[in-house]
Amino acid sequence: MEHDFKPSAGKDLEHIASQLDRAMASLARTEQRLAAPQITPGEAVFRDPKDAYHQITLGAVLVQYGLSAQHARALDGLLSMTFDQMKAVAAEATQIVGDDSDDDDETMGSGLLELLELMPNRLEQFGRYAEWRRGLERYMERTRPYLDGLTDEDLDQLTSRPPSNKQLHLIRVTCAYHGLAFPAVPDRRAAFEWLRDIGANAKYREVRP
Repeated sequence: MEHDFKPSAGKDLEHIASQLDRAMASLARTEQRLAAPQITPGEAVFRDPKDAYHQITLGAVLVQYGLSAQHARALDGLLSMTFDQMKAVAAEATQIVGDDSDDDDETMGSGLLELLELMPNRLEQFGRYAEWRRGLERYMERTRPYLDGLTDEDLDQLTSRPPSNKQLHLIRVTCAYHGLAFPAVPDRRAAFEWLRDIGANAKYREVRP
């Protein structure tokens, strides 16, 4: 069958090709946006973009020994312990599995994985505490110099401003971890003072049993 092409056919093809190019570019932008990390509000985050290279490289090593994202909080807890706390946890683990293992080929990596999976609740408790302490210390580090430079009049003005979302989130996490009732914090100054007092109280520096 013969096809009768009109002079305008070339222009139509150019128009279609142009539309296709635009559609492909739009699809590429959509794919790039969807591929970006999505963080759910309130989700525990263990990655800082500026440290991504180190975290990815170190994570790749741990994955080779069987660790995965689900071990992150327990590993955080283990690494945050004092030496005496770690010895106590190791003794608890030994009581559970016994100390008569004759597996001379076991590596430190396989032993670490076994410990994390043997006592996940205990270690995750330390991990939640470590995460909370870091969050509080970062908040105080950013906020204290600012407040220290304010006059009494400036501080009084803070009472007219509601607590910030970051303050409320940190207070909520603190109350959930320590089993406290959510406090009455009518303004931004009251929220800061509550968080400051929690961080300064020595009893909150100890992990709950």
